[in-house]
Amino acid sequence: MKRGGGGGRGFSGGSRGGFQGRGVQNRGAPFGSFGMSGGLDGGAPMMMEMGQAEPMFMGGGGQGMMDSLPGPPGMMMGGDPMQGLSRGFPGTPGRPLGPMGGPRPMGGPPPMGGLPLAGDPQRIGGSDGNGFAFGFDSFGGPGEAQNGGSGPGRGGSRGRFGGRGRGGSSGRRNSGGHLSSGPSRGEQNDYCQHFVDTGERPQNFLRDVHLMDRYEEYPKMRELIQRKDDLVAQKATPPYYLNADLKELKLSVATFGTKFDVVLVDPPWEEYARRAPGIDVPSWAWQDIMKLEIEAIVDVPSFVFLWCGSAEGLDAGRHCLKKWGFRRCEDICWIKTNAEAARKVAARQDAHAVLQHTKEHCLMGIKGMVRRAQDGHIIHANVDTDIIVAEEPPFGSTRKPDEIYSLIEHFSLGRRRLELFGEDHNIRPGWVTIGNALTGSNFNVQTYAAHFADESGRPHISSGGRPPPGAPHLLGSTPEIEELRPRSP
Repeated sequence: MKRGGGGGRGFSGGSRGGFQGRGVQNRGAPFGSFGMSGGLDGGAPMMMEMGQAEPMFMGGGGQGMMDSLPGPPGMMMGGDPMQGLSRGFPGTPGRPLGPMGGPRPMGGPPPMGGLPLAGDPQRIGGSDGNGFAFGFDSFGGPGEAQNGGSGPGRGGSRGRFGGRGRGGSSGRRNSGGHLSSGPSRGEQNDYCQHFVDTGERPQNFLRDVHLMDRYEEYPKMRELIQRKDDLVAQKATPPYYLNADLKELKLSVATFGTKFDVVLVDPPWEEYARRAPGIDVPSWAWQDIMKLEIEAIVDVPSFVFLWCGSAEGLDAGRHCLKKWGFRRCEDICWIKTNAEAARKVAARQDAHAVLQHTKEHCLMGIKGMVRRAQDGHIIHANVDTDIIVAEEPPFGSTRKPDEIYSLIEHFSLGRRRLELFGEDHNIRPGWVTIGNALTGSNFNVQTYAAHFADESGRPHISSGGRPPPGAPHLLGSTPEIEELRPRSP
């Protein structure tokens, strides 16, 4: 090792723990700072640097880890000389440490003699039990060694011990409570490699993705969403559903008694059947999906939300929107997690796919014209995002996340909502659900149209353009919601 007034750096080993420290150069000191890192699960390599020396590997730990510590004779580190630190780190045998001087406090409790053995889950000096890191100030000159992550220590006159004791990576424990090594390439936040090893998708580790806890740190947004949900529930019609084959049912005003403000379509794309071999999943050709006469039952303005998978539906869906008289305005992406799956399956998809498919798309189309600044009685923009993170359904199921309903109801203030190709789990207040997989029917034309009657009792069928505020088919708003909701810049 070189001697000089340089700084020392500690590096994280193959396991958890680590810090970096630096001394102040050219201050006449024989050494800068000293840094070291290591894990508590036994055989992690140690690396350290003293002064301006090249990194020195200390092997697997053990007593030999401290053999080459320089410094004035007689320096002690509190407690017995490295008692406990020399235990629990299997490695090359080493010489017992000689006396190293007077006592030197190392920061908060516990002292160095109280370090736990490998796998001991107790906390160390404010750490979380995932590793340790410690440092000395410079031997004979100013410097500092500081732990707590991968960032460098700042120059100073003191050494520190404590903090989180992580070496830039998070640790995990196995079922026995002991620290375990990471997948394939050591402990690191390599979620792609983790996916290859286990089939557990990277998006499983996203935080606060559920509606219940998404806005915990944004109280105004949380209040807005709650108020909108309450208003939607208050003004929603009873759930209506109709068992019918959409290849035979004629979509018209005569069938429903009115036009719709929102249509949600979840067609049985051929992709769904291909990615579930061995299961009888009904499917339609995209040309048959495009033949649906949705243009005959939508008002102006209105919106369509079309689930289109992740294969041919991405292109075919745009042709469908154009035929139905809509222009695409958004692309909502459902990112599928598999955290709750009994068995992690890395590839569950079309055999012709090039990449692993872990998402689906929902194209949003608009008919007519709405302006965010002027049409606050028709739409409330920027309340939700275009990303949905939700668990993938069981193998063979084409069920979509329920969050799509909340997104639609928060955005569109039209109360006439229709879903095509629905199943029993899709039945929802405020919606009319149609599909041949439904187990029953309760839809009545006159009863449904009566929910949107004007003051004279005449059902509202179509606006024929921009509806005025207070139209019977609109949800309305409240002063509190108007105060909280985002505005157009």
